[in-house]
Amino acid sequence: MKIKYGGSYTLKNNKHKSVLYICFIQNYFNTLIQRTHHIVQYMTKQNDIENIDIIYVKQDPEKHVDIFQEGKQTYYGISTIPAWKYGLGHISNPLKMFFRFYKINKKKYDYIVAESPWGGIVALMLKLFRKSSVVIYEDMDYYPGFYTKSKIRNIIVNMFEKIVMRHSDLIITVGQELRTLRRTYTKKEIKVIPNGVKFNTFYNGIKHKPEHDLTMIYMGKLDDWAGVDLPIKAMPQLIKIIPNIKYLIIGEGPSEKKLKEMAKQLGVEKNVEFLGLKSYEELPYYLSKADIGIATFQPIPLMKYAFTLKVVEYGAAGLPVIATRIGETKRYIEDYQTGLTISYDVQEFIDKVKMIFENKTLYDQLSNNGIKRAQELDWDNLLQNRYEIINKFLSEKAL
Repeated sequence: MKIKYGGSYTLKNNKHKSVLYICFIQNYFNTLIQRTHHIVQYMTKQNDIENIDIIYVKQDPEKHVDIFQEGKQTYYGISTIPAWKYGLGHISNPLKMFFRFYKINKKKYDYIVAESPWGGIVALMLKLFRKSSVVIYEDMDYYPGFYTKSKIRNIIVNMFEKIVMRHSDLIITVGQELRTLRRTYTKKEIKVIPNGVKFNTFYNGIKHKPEHDLTMIYMGKLDDWAGVDLPIKAMPQLIKIIPNIKYLIIGEGPSEKKLKEMAKQLGVEKNVEFLGLKSYEELPYYLSKADIGIATFQPIPLMKYAFTLKVVEYGAAGLPVIATRIGETKRYIEDYQTGLTISYDVQEFIDKVKMIFENKTLYDQLSNNGIKRAQELDWDNLLQNRYEIINKFLSEKAL
């Protein structure tokens, strides 16, 4: 399918750019800090960006659009409800976001950055209606992987991804695995900017580690794909080996109730602490109370292509990681020797915890490797590279 975009919009000079960023994050201001937040924060600091508008999802049945301005940033919280039923909300949601934004916003933009297939569709529609001549796609996840139980949802999201890949002007992805997949969709060059960490924030947090018993930590969304349950299942046996072992869980999500019930049923609720959602600034404190970072994702297509922030953040805090042997996570941990990988198996997980607990030389080696690699992935360095890629592309397009 070919799409012909009407009109043209001349790019400005290197100064005073106007940018639109489209994300489908719900509750942008009340969620774990994600790649999106780091990108927006970095772009806001650049002198050549005059203003940046951010669209996010805010489900409010009474108020369709909520606008909030802070310095260069203007936030548009757009409600996409009521959504169509039977999985068709994946079609109605971007349509609602487009029409509700287009109706109230008369600006034109030097370029639009979009993430997620739905955000990408909104961006292409805005381009079609001459809001900008450039769409840059931030490729953060393999989104069809979230919908393995619903064929119609999977088909719609997969179709959206392919449309967005083929019609975006520039594609920036988070990892090698995802880039390899995307090359089957498009012949365009795809740039890789991995996820990173505010290195000093996390590294400085470990300089004053309090005394504590052996502690594992997970931070992120509490969903089935995250595999937070695997260490809980291992706790009864681990307690026999390391009686005071702890498992700290930071985050919220649909699996939280089920995980708490599992800990209670296994009789390990005193060793498993659910700490809820924490701010980005609070994370180093909790990491300083831990010894092992957990990334035991379920071995599903979604996680084959994911490159999660947590494995880098664990490393910056000096924590060896125990992770499932899958995709981008496996590549990172095994290539840089920042932890140990396992199949999705309780006994293998127990064996790796024992290995790290009993071998201080191994622990220190993995810890130092994690710190070294995380320092190379400081957000300032990564996002400066991303910024230069975009500006070079815009300059070449303007010729």
